[in-house]
Amino acid sequence: MVNTCPIIIVDDEFLARDELKNIIHSRHQDFEIIAEAENIPAAWELIKKYPQIRGVFLDIHLQSDSTRAGLDFAYQLNRLADAPWIVFITGHPQTALEAHNLHPAHYLLKPLEEAKVAEALAWIRQKYARPMPNFSQVSKRIGIRHRITNRFGEHEWHIAYIDPEEALFVAKNTAVGTLKINLQQNQMLDGVSGTIRDWVNKYADLGFVQIHRSHLVNIRHIRCLKPRIGESDVYKVSLKDCPQELPVGPEYLEQLRDRLSHW
Repeated sequence: MVNTCPIIIVDDEFLARDELKNIIHSRHQDFEIIAEAENIPAAWELIKKYPQIRGVFLDIHLQSDSTRAGLDFAYQLNRLADAPWIVFITGHPQTALEAHNLHPAHYLLKPLEEAKVAEALAWIRQKYARPMPNFSQVSKRIGIRHRITNRFGEHEWHIAYIDPEEALFVAKNTAVGTLKINLQQNQMLDGVSGTIRDWVNKYADLGFVQIHRSHLVNIRHIRCLKPRIGESDVYKVSLKDCPQELPVGPEYLEQLRDRLSHW
């Protein structure tokens, strides 16, 4: 598996986005463009949808928003707990000073020069890019806090330490703020503290991918992605050594296919 760095492009000019995509696809395949946006609201949706995003190529002047929309968006990105690096793109050199105050990874002027893009990506490889670990290389166990009922009928909180590979899928519980972790050999941890979003944020790099608002799956255990009976555009996944099939939400299908093709 080739380790890639997931990125997005935010630019209101189609030709500019297309030019950058062609440069990256042709010569820098360790950077994976997973989506693009032409305005700030769409960009925020991508940030929410793809928590694995590590970098943003960002046009400063988005005419559909405002002349400084890109800068305002960058300020907000920098406030995120796991903020992506930013490469500013602009045809207006006078914005360079304020842009540099945001400590971007790099700064590119339009029209883009292939050599300058290469220079920016070389710098990012050295300073920012984190390789996606292979599952076989991950030895650290996960501590999972979950609730059990003891022999006296009392609730106790225990911490189970599991190898990430043991987990088949994570399901949202009916109780607010708790989960079920389905493990190999028909084992399960119930009453687990946390939410699906917590697992997406913490463990996406370990191979866990959200397929539904209520389910997160260990991608290593997916055997088949197939349409539901009589519905060609609605899908479900089957897992190795697990009789249960899980629905795939339409909004997660594209992301799942992308992760499967690169895993």
